[in-house]
Amino acid sequence: MNYVFGQRTKIVSALLGVLAASQAYSQNFEAGRSGWQLERLSENFVLLRTDITALTNGNRSSRQGLLIFACELGGRRIRFQIGSIPNNPSIYVSSQGRAIVRGWFQNQSKPSLPVYPAVQFFEDGSFEFKETAGFSDSIMKGMLGLLRKLPSRLEVVLFKGTETQAFRRGDAMEFSLQGLDRSLGDIYGFEGLCFHSNN
Repeated sequence: MNYVFGQRTKIVSALLGVLAASQAYSQNFEAGRSGWQLERLSENFVLLRTDITALTNGNRSSRQGLLIFACELGGRRIRFQIGSIPNNPSIYVSSQGRAIVRGWFQNQSKPSLPVYPAVQFFEDGSFEFKETAGFSDSIMKGMLGLLRKLPSRLEVVLFKGTETQAFRRGDAMEFSLQGLDRSLGDIYGFEGLCFHSNN
């Protein structure tokens, strides 16, 4: 029985992987060029953040945003602040959904194992992965574990609605990641503070 369940899980993961790979990249970004900053705002509130820049035809544009990993008492969030006004982020959730997130590495033909976070979409076009502290299946741990492996790019496929619905088309985004190797200390430091502060 366990073998059958394991095989089904592998098949579902493979189908989702094929789906993610089949998306046409509609939006491309660069994250991390300015470095990754660890900020401890209080005993129970810690951030890891970096800038995001939109790419148009491979060139950086003036459109800026932020990627923010946040841990606070009782909750953890990963916010892709890429809305139309990054300095005035929307706090209003417009819809819910799911995502598939994978890391791609230089000189490797296969991506990392995927992470499947729940997503909140905001009115300005930003989105956020959110979890309640204490859950055993931690999206934050999965995402930090992925960053520690130093991927060259992050692939995110977003599905609006409460179900992933593997055969429905999603919105694909690709983030070229910079400076992870120089910021490993901050990434490890954030993880330690995050899970120490929320336990």
